[in-house]
Order: sequence, then structure tokens, then C-alpha cells
Amino acid sequence: MAKPDVKKITSKIVDAAVRDAAEGQQYDLTDPQCPGLQLRVRGGAVSWAVRARLYDAQRRWIVGNADIKPDIARDRAGEVKSWCRRGQDPEKLVTEFMTGIPVSHQVRVGGQRPPPSWCWLRAVDKFLEHIAECRTSATYDDYAGTLGGKQRLKPSDRHAVVQELNRFSGRQVASISREEIAECLADVCKRKHPVGEHLKRVLGSMWSFLGSDALRRETSVPANLLPRLKTPERPNIVIPQTSTISSLFENDREDLRRDVPTPLAMGRAIAIARSGGMRESAALSVLLLAGSLQRWRAVIGAHRGDFHLMGDWSEETADIVWAIPPYMRKRSNRRRAHLDHDVVLVDWTAQTVRRLDVLAGDQQDYYFPVRTSAGKATKNPHADPGFINHALQYMPGVDMSCHGWRRGFASHGQRELGFLLPDIKLILDHSEGAPSGDVTAGNYALDPMIAKKREIMLQWTGWLETQVQAAIRSDPLLLDTEAVGEAIFRARCGDERWDKRVARTLKHGVGVLEYPFAGKRKKAA
Repeated sequence: MAKPDVKKITSKIVDAAVRDAAEGQQYDLTDPQCPGLQLRVRGGAVSWAVRARLYDAQRRWIVGNADIKPDIARDRAGEVKSWCRRGQDPEKLVTEFMTGIPVSHQVRVGGQRPPPSWCWLRAVDKFLEHIAECRTSATYDDYAGTLGGKQRLKPSDRHAVVQELNRFSGRQVASISREEIAECLADVCKRKHPVGEHLKRVLGSMWSFLGSDALRRETSVPANLLPRLKTPERPNIVIPQTSTISSLFENDREDLRRDVPTPLAMGRAIAIARSGGMRESAALSVLLLAGSLQRWRAVIGAHRGDFHLMGDWSEETADIVWAIPPYMRKRSNRRRAHLDHDVVLVDWTAQTVRRLDVLAGDQQDYYFPVRTSAGKATKNPHADPGFINHALQYMPGVDMSCHGWRRGFASHGQRELGFLLPDIKLILDHSEGAPSGDVTAGNYALDPMIAKKREIMLQWTGWLETQVQAAIRSDPLLLDTEAVGEAIFRARCGDERWDKRVARTLKHGVGVLEYPFAGKRKKAA
């Protein structure tokens, strides 16, 4: 028979159960504070038992008798359930509870060998080999920089590991518990919360790989060890009352530059790029970023073979279709990431591509080729992402990230141009505007919707042009090439180097902006 559940099993209830057992009663009391834990009265004795699922079967273990206090019984039940979640049989742990013989001694006396597994370093290398085969090079660099994996260009060297992961060095991955990983993430979050959240995603992907059916015999890592693992919550911050939508993003805790730029800031950035005061290739990268609204990786890796004219190349007004290949897109099994993402470039964005093509000449296939000395190995044939980041960073009066253009399009386009969310997704390469997992959109309705994309991009570039004119009216110096160039140089190199530059260029009798920004000095004629 079973007695009604109680609010909490206490020592008094245990003493009463001992008296009931002496009278021959039989019942079970479930502990509300520890699911699965029961106080069993059977055969004249009282015991603590815990039920848990191991290998897809429900089992019960005795973890103590009436002499054990309720709090200790709850701790023991928690340990048993933890072993079961990791896919480990807690039989030896239960034996230690009942007899006091340590688990290590039981293993040594029994002559048992530990299960086969990989050491931490080997597991990292195997996981990154999988990432290199199945993901993009940028993802590999990201994961390797977190886990301390091999560098792509110099496999003999390794990236610096996140310092909290050093606790797993030399360990077998099968011996690393869910609780230890959670403690590691908590320590990282305490130091820098965004790093901890990113590490959780990386470790989740790594443990899914190690616990896959094909590798489990080698790693002994149980499947589904880390699902629903949570990082500690972020501390509360006080957000001041604001009157504009853009200011709501100023206190973003993950990325201080994760903002929605104002229309005036976007117009100012384009005006500076057109002013002639910055290096032309850098200016063109900003214009292509603003007019195409694609991710910085696709922009910096733009290949001339991916651009197709919607007409004759000699027609200056002809639009251009940019077919972004799958390896430049975010990968997913639930959307059409195996196809090109077509973007229609119109008006001044198309003219930007034409100018890039002229600058590339017949020697370059990439519009932003890497600049390096002959024979030196590089990660990619195109420029580093810092190229376009710095172009935005040193613009006077502009504080935007590359992703800010996409946020600006999504926010201002929805509010001021009336774009619907499917329209925004269509341009930003978010499942081509279709819901995630939509079978029809992913496998049947494969029309790239060029006409609709063109209409959206015409509205967007026209709206940006209005913001450019507004920015120039508010600051006419944006039309002054020398003033813009001086401001950029001062931001990059400081006032002292600018003064030296002016002195040198006056000595050689050339304009300040004609003197090279970097590299060897030109000899005076």
C-alpha cells in the first residue's frame, strides 16, 4: 500500500516509518524535493531507493537504510541520476554508498579497464577535421581559436585555447561529465558572458560529434549529453528611458557596436566613401556592402565570375545579378543553402561593381585580392575581414559595424519603406524569405524572384541616396576630399604622423593626399 505524498520527508517521518515497519506495514513515500527518490517500507525494514532511466530502461537502486538522513539520501540520489544521464551504470557507486568501498578500489580489484576513449587534444583535432570537411574555413578558424586547434596555414602551431578549458587537458573525454562542462561555462561567463555563450555552442557541437553513433565505440561519450545545458543568466542592467528606436540598441551587452545605425549615419558613411578622401578599394567595399546588404564575408570574397549583367556590359544603367555561391553563405540543412543566393544590384551599386572590375584588370579574379609578398602563404586569396572593418572604423563621425547595414535595412526598411518580413528575409539570405523547414520553398519553389528583389533594391538605394543628401546638408565638409582624407588619416595614424606627413609632402612638392599612406616612400623626382 502507498501512503499519501507528504510535503517533505523529515527525520521524524523516517522514525515513524521504522515503527510502521516493525508492525508489518508496507508502503512507499515519494520525496517531493528529489524526483525519483522514495522511502520504502518493506519486510520489516526501511530503505531509501532511487528510480532512474539507464539505457532506455527504468531501474531502481537502494542508496541507504533508515540510518541515512534525508538530505544525504537526496545527495546520493542526485549522484546516481547524474551517472545515468551520462550513460554510466551507477552500480559501483551504489556499492560505495552501502559498503564504503571506493569505486576506484572496486575497479582495481575487479581488474576492469576503463572504457576506450580519446584524450582531450585528440578529440579536438578529430572534431576540427570534421569541421574542415563540412563547414566553411571561417567556421574552422572560429572553432579552432576557441578550442586551441591547429592553425590552417601552419598546422605545427596551435591557436590559444580559452583558458578555462585547460582543466580538461590530458583528460579522456569519456570522463568529462556534464556537470564539469557546466562549471567550466560558468567560470567563462563570470569572466565574459558572451564568450561563455559562444563556448557553449562550440562544445555542444563537439560533444554531438563525439557522441555520434559512428564514434561512440571509440570515444565512449554518451549521446545527447549536453542538450538543454544552460549558461548562467546575465546580470540585470538598468536601461535608461529613450525616445528613439535606435537608442534602444546602444546598451547591448553582447556587442557594444551591435546597433541599428541612424539614417543620417548610413548616409554619412556613403558620402565619405564617395568623397575621394579614402583609398578607393576600401571605399568601394563599403559601397558594395551598403548597396547589396550581404554579409561581410561574401563582400570581401567577391569573385568577378559571380557577377552577371542583366543586359550589355556597355550599358552603364544595366543591373547586375550577384550569384553568391553556397560556400559564401551560412550553411543549413533546412534551407536552400546548397544553391546560389541571387542579389540584384541596381543604380550606384551596379556602378560600384563596374569600377571594381576595371580596377581588377585582367590579372585578378577577386575584387578585393589579398595583399602580400610573393610566396607568402595566406588563409584566403581575398583580403582579410579587417580590410572592410577598418574602412568603416576610421570614417570620421561614423560608428558602425559591417552587420549594421543589415540591421539598418531590416529596421528602417520595415518602418519607413513598408517592407514585410518575408521581403527582408529574401534580401538578407534568411531562408530566401521562406519559413525554416518549409518543404515547398526548400525543394520545389526555387524561383530566385529576381523581379521582386530588384524592386526592393531600387527602393532601398533610392532611400539611401536621400540620406546621403541629408548628411551632406548637415555637414558640407563631406564634399571636401582633403578634409575627409585628413580626418581619416588622423584617425588611423594620429596627429603626430599627420604633421610629419605634411612636412614631408611639402618638401617633395606634392599634395598631402598624393603621398602614399603606407609602404616605401616615393623618391622625389
